[in-house]
Amino acid sequence: MTTVTSNDVRVLARSRDVDPVLALVGGEIVVVPRAELGEGGRVLCTQETLVRELGGEVDDIEAQLFAGRLTSLIGE
Repeated sequence: MTTVTSNDVRVLARSRDVDPVLALVGGEIVVVPRAELGEGGRVLCTQETLVRELGGEVDDIEAQLFAGRLTSLIGE
């Protein structure tokens, strides 16, 4: 099973890309600009959503909990 890590969440939070998203692409978790997300890629979370829910600074516990929530979405 593919797992989102707290590091994945932090990478999304810190990304300087235009409209970055955390996505599942070919079984891999990646952070890419939404415009570059290829066919078959699945958006798990946008940076905008992450910032709205957790704020601009994401601590380790928040990142772990959020990663767990995103991992549960993969199985749905």
